[in-house]
Amino acid sequence: MNCRSAIQACLTAALCILVSACAASRPMKYYRIEVPAPEPAAAGPVFGVTLQVGTIDSPPIMRDGRILYQVDAHEMGAYEYHRWVETPDRMVQNSLVRLLRSSGRYPSVDIQRSNVRADYTVQGKIYEFSEVDKPEIHTRVSMEIEVHDVKSGRTVWSRIYTNEGPVSGKEIPDVVESLDQNLRRGLSEIVTGIHQYFAGPAAVTPR
Repeated sequence: MNCRSAIQACLTAALCILVSACAASRPMKYYRIEVPAPEPAAAGPVFGVTLQVGTIDSPPIMRDGRILYQVDAHEMGAYEYHRWVETPDRMVQNSLVRLLRSSGRYPSVDIQRSNVRADYTVQGKIYEFSEVDKPEIHTRVSMEIEVHDVKSGRTVWSRIYTNEGPVSGKEIPDVVESLDQNLRRGLSEIVTGIHQYFAGPAAVTPR
């Protein structure tokens, strides 16, 4: 090895050590969104159907827990040191169970399991759950939720929610707060829509 090669090797090693030291010194931060369940309604219709909330699908980039940001219509990025405690698909699934169960309008609401059969399943997909940087910082939540009749296999109700919410500041906690409010609004609209379906004449109560 000549002198120049030795110097380059030393510089490369020093740079690797410096990068590793910087990465090790930066702590990982985790954020939680937990949609609170409303107080049980004092009065209201009780629907004689059981529900299970099944898989909420999402793009692969959402499944490692990193908070996402969108630069333009085609480019996405992820914050390496800012992550969700629960991935967005689990947030939505758990929140739907909590909101539907606490309404007191169904004999049972649970996560879908292979050994338990319900009258209807609630399933869906998240399309977007991210910060959007242009022209100003805001958040976008887009998801589709469906209700399926287990006996017939038909989709009896569906709703697409897409909304952009403002961000009050430029820090990650501000983005999380905006996503929190945006998701709460969407889930509230979806759960209200499910209640309205079962309260209407189109709903069929299994015998």
